[in-house]
Amino acid sequence: MRRLWTETMRTLLVTGLLAGVLGIACSGTPVEEEAEVAGTETIGTEIGHTAPNFEVYAMDGSKVTLEDFRGRPLFVNFWAWWCPPCIRDAEPLMDIAKKYEGRINFLFVGVNKFYKDEKPLDPAEFEEGFGPGLEEFKQGLLAARLVRPSGESEKNDPDIMAGIAARNEEVIAYYMTSATSLFDFRGYWERQFRAKTNQRYGIPVTYLIDSEGRIKLDVHPNDQHWDKHDDILEDLIAGKDLSHYAERFPIPPKHQREEAAGS
Repeated sequence: MRRLWTETMRTLLVTGLLAGVLGIACSGTPVEEEAEVAGTETIGTEIGHTAPNFEVYAMDGSKVTLEDFRGRPLFVNFWAWWCPPCIRDAEPLMDIAKKYEGRINFLFVGVNKFYKDEKPLDPAEFEEGFGPGLEEFKQGLLAARLVRPSGESEKNDPDIMAGIAARNEEVIAYYMTSATSLFDFRGYWERQFRAKTNQRYGIPVTYLIDSEGRIKLDVHPNDQHWDKHDDILEDLIAGKDLSHYAERFPIPPKHQREEAAGS
C-alpha cells in the first residue's frame, strides 16, 4: 500500500511540474498564439486580431454593428466629407464598391470634425442622444463638393463643370442612401481604429477584414488611391495573407503619433 501511495504521489508531482512548465512556456507566446492555444480570439485593431464589434448608425438613424456585416470580406473606411484626402477618394471608392458588390461589403464610417472638448463619447450620456450629430453630418454631406475640377482648364469649361456637378450629386446621393454609409457618434470608434496616427492626420483609415471578422490589413496614410489596388481586394476575396501589402502604405512621419514617430 505504501509503495502504491509513493508511486501515485510521484506521478502527480511529475504531472504538476509538466503542467507548470507548459504554462510558463505558453505565457511567453504572442497574443495571437496565446489566444489560439486557449481556444479564444483576441479582440483588437492589429493584423490578425478579431475586429471590435463596433456600434454605429446608418443614415436613417438605425443602429448597426460590425457583426451585422460578417460573412463576407469587409472594407471598413473611416472618412469625412470635410477631409481633403477622403474627398479625393470618395468617387473612386463609390465606383469600387459597386464593382465588388456581392463580394466585398464596403462600410463607410463617417465622422464630424474632431472634438477637442472633454464631453463624453457615449450618446447615452447626452439628453438629445446621437440625433443632432447625425443631422450635422448629413447636412455637411449634402453641401459637400466630393467631385472637383482638376485644374483651371476644367473650371473654365462650362460643359465639364456641368458634368462634375452631376457626378457630385450622384456621389452625395450614394453616401446619403447606401445601407453601408454609417455615422460614428463623436468619432469614438474612429479613435480606436486610427491608433497609429495622430489626430490632425487621423483619417482616412481603412481596415480590410475577412469573412470571419479577422483584420487582414490596416492602412493609415491620408492618400490611399484604392482605385490602384485591385490586386489587394482580389487577394482579400481569395482569403490570402495581406500583411506584405503594408509596405505600399508607409505612414508619413508627420502623420504618426509622436510617441511612435521615432520607433
